[in-house]
Amino acid sequence: MQYLCAGYDRLSDADNKNDESSSIQSQKMIIDSFAKFNNLKIVKHYIDDGYSGGNFDRPEFQEMIKDIENGKINCVITKDLSRLGREMYKTGKYIEEYFLEHGVRYIAINDSYDSNIGDSMLGIRLSVNDLYLRDVSKKVKTSLRAKQNRGDYIGSFPLYGYKKDPSDRHKLIVDEEVREVVELIYDLALDGKSPNKIAEILTLKKISIPIVHKKEPRAKDVVENDGYGIWKRQTIFSILTNQMYIGNMVQNTHNKISYNSKKLRKTDSSEHIIVPDTHEGIISKETFFKVQDILNDRTSERKTDGQLEYLLGGLLYCKDCGRSIRISKDVLKKSIRHYTQCNLYTRKGKFGVCSSHRVNYDWLEEEVIEYLQDVCRTFCKHYDFSEVEDNSKSIVIKNIKEINKKIEKVQNTLNTHKIAIDTLYMDKVHGLVDEDMYKRIYEKTKIEIKKLEEELTDLEKQKEINEKQQGSNFTFNKCKKFVLDYMSLRIPTKDQITRLVEKVEIDKYKKIYVYLKFPELLIENQ
Repeated sequence: MQYLCAGYDRLSDADNKNDESSSIQSQKMIIDSFAKFNNLKIVKHYIDDGYSGGNFDRPEFQEMIKDIENGKINCVITKDLSRLGREMYKTGKYIEEYFLEHGVRYIAINDSYDSNIGDSMLGIRLSVNDLYLRDVSKKVKTSLRAKQNRGDYIGSFPLYGYKKDPSDRHKLIVDEEVREVVELIYDLALDGKSPNKIAEILTLKKISIPIVHKKEPRAKDVVENDGYGIWKRQTIFSILTNQMYIGNMVQNTHNKISYNSKKLRKTDSSEHIIVPDTHEGIISKETFFKVQDILNDRTSERKTDGQLEYLLGGLLYCKDCGRSIRISKDVLKKSIRHYTQCNLYTRKGKFGVCSSHRVNYDWLEEEVIEYLQDVCRTFCKHYDFSEVEDNSKSIVIKNIKEINKKIEKVQNTLNTHKIAIDTLYMDKVHGLVDEDMYKRIYEKTKIEIKKLEEELTDLEKQKEINEKQQGSNFTFNKCKKFVLDYMSLRIPTKDQITRLVEKVEIDKYKKIYVYLKFPELLIENQ
């Protein structure tokens, strides 16, 4: 059989860069010499320099996989097993399943592994690599934390307005190309412009959004606004509230969820590492804190005004895009007219996004109040409150107990199945289970795991619903009083509305959809 061989070379940032034997060049030389000695043809070297072995989200590795699936490669050669990957389960899946299923021969030279021959010690070797990865991850995390505490910048990309110092990549210097943009953002905020308005101004000025300016890979997908991108409120808000712009280094705002995952979690502000005066500030501290006061005042005013002026404030949403709907007013010569408008359309309607969803607010409020009164009347007419008051609480508590028992049972079964898969894999590695039996049991067990995970998700949702009912002040025994109080008023209070209504949606045809926090109110209506 003629082999079309790929040489795969990988070096992570955690590897010893001074170790000549681990360098990319050394890996290529070892692979090329081995191939020549064994009369194997190297079609291409795939090189991932600076990528961890903890996952397989590497550009050249994925390119190699594409070439395998297109029939260009049927043999993969690495210097050793760790170059392919260090995470045990996923690396084993590639060696023992993917490569075999695609007719690919795999050779790890220094580990004397050849898939055409096999190796009973493969599982042990992969376990050692996995343990190494965990240890390295811990050491890297400790090292990074020490650098953060010193005020060294450790991010891949500096925040907008800065770039890395060419003489020291852990230091930041001002990006003079966009210094004026950052200053403009703060000036507009001082002038009373909201983050939404600032975003609109920058977009209309055709100022490139951060990912376009920094030419990040994902910037190629930005085609809006002639390729400049559309500024978002959150981007502006982040710039206006980030102490980095006054010269303070702020890091550890996000953490990886595990050593072999790239997914990040947002950390609590108490976990942030802040080192003052590490670089030149673009904005003065005086300006920065004035802007914070303005933002805080605007938030407070908005909340107060919304509660006092509009019964439906904070409850209105666009059914088409899912964004909130604002309530605005037109001041006419003899009157004031209130109307609704989709927030997304307000910010980006000029670019053809969503539609206005404009309706007369006073009419909308009357329609919603009339609907709620009708629901309350029907509810009072049909429900036997005395029976509900006696049984509702005990039923909810009983339901939660039953659901907890089911969750525990399903979780135990799920854990057993996952352990079984790991045990099955090690049995296969050590030759206790043949390939056909492994595949049959593995596929059957994976199907069962999926069913159990879906069942667990459903049970958790049921539990959440029951706990919400249990913890809510709106129990059935209080419902009667609330409904009667509601009906006694011609116009209900803001508090009554928010206790009853989850949200109100308006679609592009100006049709209204009212969602209640307690859909049981509608049971007897149906």
